[in-house]
Amino acid sequence: MMGLPSPSFQPQSLWLLSQAKNGQITASENSLRLHSAYNPQREAQGAVALPEVAQKSITVFYGFGLGYHLIEWAKLYPQKNLLVIEPDLNHFFAAMMTLDLTQVFQLKNLIFAISCPPDQILSLFESFYSGQHSLSINLADRGVSDAYYFDIPAFTAHAQSYFDTVKSLIKRNQRKNEINAATLKKFGKLWCRNSLRNLDQLVKCPGIGSLEKKSGNFPFLVVGAGPSLEKVLPHIQELKDRCIIVCVETSLRSLLRYGVQPDFIILTDPQFWAYKHIAGLKAPDSFLITELSTYPAVFRFKCRQILLCHSQFPLGSYFEKELGLEKNLADLGSGGSVASSAWNFAYMCGAKKIYTIGLDFAFPGNQTHIKGSSAEETYHTISNRLSASDRFTAQALFSANAILSKDYQGNPVLTDSRMKMFAWWFEARLANCPDVQTFTLSAKGLNTPGIKVAELEELLQGPVITDKKKSFFAQAGLTGDEIARASVGIASAGEEISSNKDRLAHHLNQLKKTFPNKDFLQAYPFLKEYL
Repeated sequence: MMGLPSPSFQPQSLWLLSQAKNGQITASENSLRLHSAYNPQREAQGAVALPEVAQKSITVFYGFGLGYHLIEWAKLYPQKNLLVIEPDLNHFFAAMMTLDLTQVFQLKNLIFAISCPPDQILSLFESFYSGQHSLSINLADRGVSDAYYFDIPAFTAHAQSYFDTVKSLIKRNQRKNEINAATLKKFGKLWCRNSLRNLDQLVKCPGIGSLEKKSGNFPFLVVGAGPSLEKVLPHIQELKDRCIIVCVETSLRSLLRYGVQPDFIILTDPQFWAYKHIAGLKAPDSFLITELSTYPAVFRFKCRQILLCHSQFPLGSYFEKELGLEKNLADLGSGGSVASSAWNFAYMCGAKKIYTIGLDFAFPGNQTHIKGSSAEETYHTISNRLSASDRFTAQALFSANAILSKDYQGNPVLTDSRMKMFAWWFEARLANCPDVQTFTLSAKGLNTPGIKVAELEELLQGPVITDKKKSFFAQAGLTGDEIARASVGIASAGEEISSNKDRLAHHLNQLKKTFPNKDFLQAYPFLKEYL
């Protein structure tokens, strides 16, 4: 942060101050007028008194000139949240020396981000929700989508590059939220159907909450199914002895082929094709982490134990809350890919160093997946004489605006808009988690800020922690309320679920009566089968 202005500092050193027609102070900077030359206060009143501003929980100002807009905003919305972003300390103090901002500083929910690094801005949105029992890892996302942005060119011209960076980061997160909303709309019925079929699993499977902050200093290795995984597979057994391996479902087949069962497998996609990645496989020494909305056959997977995370779908969340399971089912978020859930799990466990492999966010060597992965084998399964497997590979490579970008060594690597979106999620997430270091064991993937390259030998030279991991795994069992429910018996728990089904049906019928022109049960006919 810049130092305090010198005692001789005056606003005139930044702005050309003058008197408006109504007698108020106005200003211009580099020939660009900050406020009206006739009535700055009335101009500000009209700008902030918009229905769109009132509808949002947060208002964000990119710069604020002399402060007229802030003062008028404070008069209209004293109970709402205000975030003011200003990279230059001199502009901040010059405004306070020019206008009386007392009314602004009396706001209860106010954040001034002065000289704040751009990658830290997103974390400030979370501050407005502190004390609320929302899904903690989604608070920043919730904020950027629930905010109105004042982007006045005259207020940002003095630091245009800085504001462009901040706006780019925020727009990326808004775009990610739009994708998540579109996914919810597309797969909503499927998630609902699966959740209702899997309700009994809420009392049969323990939650991952018992593992929160329990891993100590164990290093974690998050394994994706990208082409770079091939580099590490010959050493995967040695790595398992030295770290906790968390793999996504698409990479499980590759690990098993080398005789290694990962410590944890993550599968949170509700689609049948996600289940196909583990169909016919078994990992009796692994924990499978899934959620209520996944394809029902997932719960028949042969493993050490199935653990539940918080459901991303409202129906699943409803039953988790009604059954008092929220504390035991930690949230792994929705970052667009199961890899983001795997990273979130490692972070939830308390990892201080998270290594990754197979999370390339690109197509090094023009490969979409590691050779022999379940995804690649699917291409061969559905191929025929008219549609060779290469056709499916090419479609995956070029179906989402393929572009050339840079890897960690500065070399060109093929990626696309979908992969860059996943990388942007990691970039924003890592910026909000400065207490953990994230590394990649391959320099061939898309260069992602926040992820550093680490040598494989660094992990291979680490201490063997096989015996120490046992105490960590022992905590992944029935705890708290789940033990109480298990002691009562599955039959009693089933009655509790049935009772909540009836209550949900009652709520739906109430909605039906309240909105007679909207037949909710007709819109969602599959609910009738279960309710």
